[in-house]
Amino acid sequence: MRQTLRQAPIRLAREVVVRGVPPPSPSLRRRASVRLANQAIARPPRGRRGQAFSLLEVILALTILGVSLAVLGELARWGLRHAAYSRDMTQAQLLCESKMAEIVAGISWPEPAASVPFAAEDLLDPNDPVGWVYTIELAETDQPGLVAVAVTVSQNLPPERKPVQCTLVRWIPDPGLQSYDMATEAAAEALQNQQSASSGSTNVRGSTGGTPP
Repeated sequence: MRQTLRQAPIRLAREVVVRGVPPPSPSLRRRASVRLANQAIARPPRGRRGQAFSLLEVILALTILGVSLAVLGELARWGLRHAAYSRDMTQAQLLCESKMAEIVAGISWPEPAASVPFAAEDLLDPNDPVGWVYTIELAETDQPGLVAVAVTVSQNLPPERKPVQCTLVRWIPDPGLQSYDMATEAAAEALQNQQSASSGSTNVRGSTGGTPP
């Protein structure tokens, strides 16, 4: 731009000489130089035109950035909620399978129970502030001698908070029939032992009475 300003008076003088007009005065040259300088300053260079951002573009960019941050935050919260749900469901399944295994193995008697809390040492996290409870239900089946045992494990929360729960159902031999059969077998065995003892004593008396003095 400085080179343009320097060459402006010379170019103007050349044009005047070519036309046959006497050269302008120094004040006129100075005015022409100032006018050309102002035009050069007011008009931006062609190479830099269109690089600035308008107010509408800035507002649109900020809006897109805000929406993107809101979506990412919602996705992060959704992921954390489902991770916590998966963790609680895994613990519910483990506790339910453990309680059912105790019933099948005969460690726990299959009798109806409702909202019985688990011991702290049975939980994956003993410091869990929510706590877990189990419920046992018995139901008859179409097969004689079998009952359906349903074990439900859930968080110790009110229903409106939608606690996580897991239910397992398994058919096992009727514990009432088993206890009756065991009692019958024990009574039969005791009766047989009593009969054997009485018959043994009778034989001993008979052999003693038949011996000569």
